[in-house]
Amino acid sequence: MAVITALLMTVLLGFTALGVDTAALYREKAALQAASDLAALSAMGAPEAAEERAEAARARNRPEATVSALAQGRYLRNPALAPEDRFTPLAGGAPGVNAVSLSLDREAPLHFARIFTEASSVPLTASAMASRTGAASFTLTSHIARLQAAALSDALSAVLGLDVALSVAEMQVLAGAEVSTGALLSELARLSDLAPRNPAEVLDAEVTVQALFAALHGLSPEAAETLAPLTAVSGALTMPVAGVIAGIDPALGLTAMDFAGEVKVSTLDILRAVVVARIGPDSIALEVAAEVPGLLGLETRLTLGEAPAQSGWIALGEEGVTLHRAAARLKLDVALAPDLLGNLGAGVTASNLSLPLYLELAGATATLDEIACAADDPLAARFITAPTPLHPLNGTSIAALYLGTLPADAPLPVDPATLDFARILDLSLVIDLPLLPAIELGGLSVEARSDLAIGASRVETVSHSRAQVAAGDRVRHFGSGEVLDTAVSGLLDSANTEIRLRSQPGLVIPAQALPVIDSVMALLPARLLSGLTSPLDAVLDQTLATAGISLGEGALTLTGHHCELLRLVH
Repeated sequence: MAVITALLMTVLLGFTALGVDTAALYREKAALQAASDLAALSAMGAPEAAEERAEAARARNRPEATVSALAQGRYLRNPALAPEDRFTPLAGGAPGVNAVSLSLDREAPLHFARIFTEASSVPLTASAMASRTGAASFTLTSHIARLQAAALSDALSAVLGLDVALSVAEMQVLAGAEVSTGALLSELARLSDLAPRNPAEVLDAEVTVQALFAALHGLSPEAAETLAPLTAVSGALTMPVAGVIAGIDPALGLTAMDFAGEVKVSTLDILRAVVVARIGPDSIALEVAAEVPGLLGLETRLTLGEAPAQSGWIALGEEGVTLHRAAARLKLDVALAPDLLGNLGAGVTASNLSLPLYLELAGATATLDEIACAADDPLAARFITAPTPLHPLNGTSIAALYLGTLPADAPLPVDPATLDFARILDLSLVIDLPLLPAIELGGLSVEARSDLAIGASRVETVSHSRAQVAAGDRVRHFGSGEVLDTAVSGLLDSANTEIRLRSQPGLVIPAQALPVIDSVMALLPARLLSGLTSPLDAVLDQTLATAGISLGEGALTLTGHHCELLRLVH
């Protein structure tokens, strides 16, 4: 019995020894895991110094451990991916890095358990992964952003196939009715019967305009009455969700949806986004109530270029995301009083003074150059802005002004080589001859063409500090709004303007009329410049004001500074 007791006591002491060491190892493992978590969080706080920060955290919390397997990469909170597939290692500093993974290793000493083994310690490893994604949401002024009620109504009528007539009061209601883009995306997915495992896949979807208006109708009670007629739009009309909000990587999954939920957009801007997405090559009639001495008539149309795919009304994305605003073209048919040209000579009568003008406006881009998420960084976001280039023949200009005729299907940007002469003036002559009946000559027309590149593009950097964002100071202007000041005079300058006379087919011009015609053609360049510069300047200014366009000037609005909290994801 004593022998058995002795043996059992030995076994009991052995298990006790194992229990003591096992508990010690669990404690060491937990402490090592905590240190690993802290090291990963510290490294992700400043990925550009991940190794130094991880080492510093290790030295403070577990100096006896070593850092191993430190890797930067991209982590996706995407429910459609298996957990082991959500992290992809990337080179440090590479675009898209939003996570740091590392391990801490150490040798944990054995105590009583050494009686069972020759080893004096066992290796312990603790791994951790920390993630934080930073993004910004922003908008750019558009050539359609400030269309007045009548023009926007015409545009909506054209793209929707409905009779839309928005009043100024209704536009104000729509402008004040904001919706969360996250809620809008979720409602669009529901109405479109989309149920992906990754909810952010709706960002790549094509939805019906009817579903979009129905979603807005439900999410904007204050604008429901105004929106109700629009829900009658044909279910066959579709548009990409990216026409409203684009740029964020849908693979980010829940992160993308969280950020979208922080972005507010007015229902009026969504209507504008529909116009931009659906207008295609069609032009929009603008009703310009210009009050200019000598102006007899004015017809104006606005044509929008096509923006690149995946460039919505709002950009939401990480560093490198770019928002585009397409180029635009204003066509003005300006009828003026011929007496603006003054007296062109005895017996010369001018009539039907009409100038077809085209004003081409460069688009713009804004690229998120840096998003700062560190709490001690005074910068919030920095952007690089630039105009999009016009045709190479216009060099680095930001706009171009044309007098003449362009092909009806002329694309944007305009090729100046396609500009043809346009009829701008009719002439009739009465030439008195001594002792003979006077010669009456009609059927003469003056044709002209001219083009002028305006301004010079430049790349600019605009920034938002944390203090400015907190204070609501979110709009940054770029470019210059003074580029049109001398444009009309430059266009009409004789150095740029070609003028020629054309007669009706079969018309015989007598020799007695040639000196008079030569005199008129010699006078016209100076008279066009002196008589038409001021009224055309005023017409252009008032047309741009009606369209809400500031030529050469843009505005970038930071609608959201999005930074996830540092989080452990493994």
